[in-house]
Amino acid sequence: MLALLPECENVREAGDFVVELKSVSKRYGEVLAVAKVSLGVRRGELLCLLGPSGCGKTTTLRMVAGFVEPTSGTVSINGADMTHQPPYRRDTGMVFQSYALFPHMTVAENIAFGLENLKWPRDKREARVEEMLKLVELPHLAHRFPSQLSGGQQQRIALARALAMRPAVLLLDEPFSNLDALLRVRMREELREVVRTVNVTTLFVTHDQEEALTMSDRIVVMNAGHVEQVGTPGDIYEAPSTPFVARFIGWCSLLKGMVGPDGAFTSSAELRLTGNWSAGPSTAVIRPEHIKLSADSAAGSSHQARVLHAHYYGGATRLLLDLNGEHLTMQERFSFGSQPKPGDVVDITINTHEIRVIPADERP
Repeated sequence: MLALLPECENVREAGDFVVELKSVSKRYGEVLAVAKVSLGVRRGELLCLLGPSGCGKTTTLRMVAGFVEPTSGTVSINGADMTHQPPYRRDTGMVFQSYALFPHMTVAENIAFGLENLKWPRDKREARVEEMLKLVELPHLAHRFPSQLSGGQQQRIALARALAMRPAVLLLDEPFSNLDALLRVRMREELREVVRTVNVTTLFVTHDQEEALTMSDRIVVMNAGHVEQVGTPGDIYEAPSTPFVARFIGWCSLLKGMVGPDGAFTSSAELRLTGNWSAGPSTAVIRPEHIKLSADSAAGSSHQARVLHAHYYGGATRLLLDLNGEHLTMQERFSFGSQPKPGDVVDITINTHEIRVIPADERP
């Protein structure tokens, strides 16, 4: 269990949001990297900016940090306009993708660097460094150099250095990207615990949907410089507002088609799903868990499908099915050796009570 640390000192009452962006845009010549983004980060919240490479999430983070100046719009922290202020005036702590530890300094010296620049007395600096090392459970590494640390240890020290100043806002730029898969899972759990313990307002950038779903209080999904949707992990996964969000968050099958006057959805390949959706061109979002092997019409829409591929993932098998020319993905746990094989014809039920049908969207 990580050591307890008092709530960040510098956070003061300033309305609903500690960080607020209003119509923030950033243009590089003819390229519009961020387009009129407006969002707020609540006190003590971990808000994640999620999206593919080039969507504008890191540029947005760097505008909050002060490393990039917006072309238009405003950035406020604790109610004060920081749009044109340098990074050192913004009361933020930053953990970079590469950690950016000073290689010629020891761990303790790295953590104390900002405090020394502020002319903290030596005894207070040493006490704060000791406190930070206990927080990240690395007090025995105070006199080592970054080159003598593992990737996970460097990540923790970078976090300790960012938190040593008690910032109002913690900024994280894909801090797990240099770690292997198992360590990445462990470190995100530890980071989440640290953030909750300190109760620091946090803005986190990642392209990893699993990180976003497991760590965030809310997620901002970005695409081509725009905000596609903002919501809790459950909102984003269960109720995506656009096909892009549905496709980017979790595994799903997207079927284009039309909802008729009777509320039923018919795909372009004539697959019909009964429901009570709004009429018009639409896209059906079907998650793997919405499909079961059975022919229980009471649970939804029953069909026969042919297995195209079967991929075993240890805890479950993922099947790619051909249903009237539509390709659907389902996932189920089978007893060893009993899973369907390519070419098999199976009875399936699609739970039409849980699938999402949203207005058609032709954006990428």
